[in-house]
Amino acid sequence: MMQNNITLSDIAEKLGVSSVTVSKALSGKKGVSNELREKIESLADEMGYVRKDKNDVARKIKVIGVIVAERYLDHSQSFYWRIYQKLSLISNEKKIFTLLEVISKTAETEKNVPNLVRQDNVDGIIILGAFDVGYLRMLKEIVDVPLVSLDSVYEEIAGDAVIADNILGGYEIAGYLLGMGHKNIGFVGTMNVTPSIDERYIGMCKQLSASGFSVDFGKNPIVVGDRDADGNIGAEGTFKLPDKKQMPTAFFCNCDVSALLLIERLTGNGYRVPEDVSVIGFDNYAPDMKQGLSLASYKMDIDVMAGKAIELMTMRLHNPKTPFESAMIRGSLIPGESVGKPRSAPN
Repeated sequence: MMQNNITLSDIAEKLGVSSVTVSKALSGKKGVSNELREKIESLADEMGYVRKDKNDVARKIKVIGVIVAERYLDHSQSFYWRIYQKLSLISNEKKIFTLLEVISKTAETEKNVPNLVRQDNVDGIIILGAFDVGYLRMLKEIVDVPLVSLDSVYEEIAGDAVIADNILGGYEIAGYLLGMGHKNIGFVGTMNVTPSIDERYIGMCKQLSASGFSVDFGKNPIVVGDRDADGNIGAEGTFKLPDKKQMPTAFFCNCDVSALLLIERLTGNGYRVPEDVSVIGFDNYAPDMKQGLSLASYKMDIDVMAGKAIELMTMRLHNPKTPFESAMIRGSLIPGESVGKPRSAPN
């Protein structure tokens, strides 16, 4: 009797090949010899593996996989847990089931295929947050279901994306700080780690340049690193403050977690917030505000972003050949007690 729960891994194990090879063979992709492809197809039929009908995907929407890097689910970075929660709730309302897979650093570095893909469990995948470029290229090569990026957009993969308008956000935040009287504004965020950090800094520089301030990208305004090259916020060697002569009167932090860590570093070095240094974050999510101040931030509507991601995935499953879309969601400035006028500014 044929089994009805045969997976790609079962077929791969029988033939002594990888699940990726089986996936390529059954989906008609290049990279597999005709002889091996015939063996895989024959064994798949023999074992009772049920292949998805590409022309019938729209009627078979059942499961959307969500992958996220382990580093983004630290207890102090549970912003992504909230996004996944919204994805799950919105999906349930549309009779779609979601599965979350957390990708470890080792799996990302070694470019291991997600279990959701190896087991052929999903009709589409939402990529939540930033991943290593090599890992993304691996996904592009082996994944045979629609991909939607959420909170990042990638040149490395073909798919739809939902992102925050980071450049506009950085522009508005810098304008807010300038309006408060700050003329020496620093940025907190390690460059070339995630697209969103770079874009928020670019938006800040755009505002400063438009306002007549000298800009030397990466140097002026001053940049304080907040994470290592692997994306670990608060790693050793980060949050190095400039000396007192170079200390900005305000810092724009690329996320609220970094804003909280900066405030801790500032207060630990004798600075008062906002009397000596003002601090503003991004995302409007601060779970561990220990200083008793309300954190100024830039609010992104998680409900809207998650809803748009599900909308794009559903559209893609129904209309796989339509041009890819990138939906950019605007945020809104949220004033807070962590930002004040600089002491030298007139009242």
